[in-house]
Amino acid sequence: MERDWILSVLSDLIGIRAVNPLAGGNGEKERADYIEGLLEKMGFHVKRFDVKDEKGFIRSNILVDYGDGEPLWMVAHLDTVSAGEGWTSDPFKLRVENGKVFGRGVSDNGIGIVSLLLILKWISEGKLSPKKRLLLLFAADEEAGSRYGVKYLAEKGVFKERGSAIIPDFGSKSGELIEIAEKGIVWLKVVTKGKQGHASMPHKADNAHLKSARLMLKLYDALHMKFYRINYLFDPPYSTFEPTKKDRNVDSINIIPGVDTVYWDCRILPEYRIEDVLEFFRGMAKRYDADIEVIMCEEPSMTNPSEKIVVDLKKAVKTELNIEPKVIGIGGGTVAGILRKLGIPAVAWSICSETEHKANEYELIENYIKTARVLARVTTF
Repeated sequence: MERDWILSVLSDLIGIRAVNPLAGGNGEKERADYIEGLLEKMGFHVKRFDVKDEKGFIRSNILVDYGDGEPLWMVAHLDTVSAGEGWTSDPFKLRVENGKVFGRGVSDNGIGIVSLLLILKWISEGKLSPKKRLLLLFAADEEAGSRYGVKYLAEKGVFKERGSAIIPDFGSKSGELIEIAEKGIVWLKVVTKGKQGHASMPHKADNAHLKSARLMLKLYDALHMKFYRINYLFDPPYSTFEPTKKDRNVDSINIIPGVDTVYWDCRILPEYRIEDVLEFFRGMAKRYDADIEVIMCEEPSMTNPSEKIVVDLKKAVKTELNIEPKVIGIGGGTVAGILRKLGIPAVAWSICSETEHKANEYELIENYIKTARVLARVTTF
């Protein structure tokens, strides 16, 4: 039975910790080893791309290239975030309860991994005959920006076939939402400088913390006024600018800090250029003796809703699930954004329980099969 096979594979996958090294893990190699063995038993030739990261861990990517015709990429990722706190069972031991499975990665990106494996299983059993050339990729490092995954493979020319792509790494409980656009993402480090002094003598110091707070408030209001456009493809339908993390400035209450550091997470609509946002940030920061460092920068991306991959996926969703799908944009990022920049029309879609990164992450067993059926249907158009 499909259910028993899914539970067996998931039990093995969750037991293999594939936590991203930037979250304290050892990466994806062991999980890639397992999947490679599984695919070879099915009779598929596997291409493997391993690269050593800055910590010395082997980061592994697995690609199956099958069939002929129009290239269709499907990309799942092998790495997970760390378990975190609040679990009621071992996050790295699969728990099955009332039609649900629990464990770190069962949804993110277990939905993607298992649905792609199911498609290959059906092909190996003669139950599915794709009309497209399938390029099914199990990628590394998605949880930390894909430097050793999709971006690395792009540099190596792996995506030269172009075609189109479906990324089962975004989803909704009903399956009605198809992601065709992503806001740009900018992470900034803002360092405000002043002069350290004793808190009883503020006139002899220059309070960097106070200057930083004033800059933060000015920026927050000014950014939303400057970049005000609305796009109802997204929720929320506007660009967002949020001060988040703050570094420690001093160790004692009675010290006026000479340096204060605050970080910003900005999500920018496709209507704006990232460079314009950065220029505005720098201009405001200069007035408050602050320096800006860009930690991460991803341009916004969008696939035209009239692209064939969008039309085909909508048709498959309607056929398999008997619902009317709709296209949306998101504020988060998937590898779809990277592929769009390579000239590959990409969409992100799956049916999932929306428990990614949470404690007691779970997924409905039926969602793996439903997702795989919709994706398999696309391969037949």
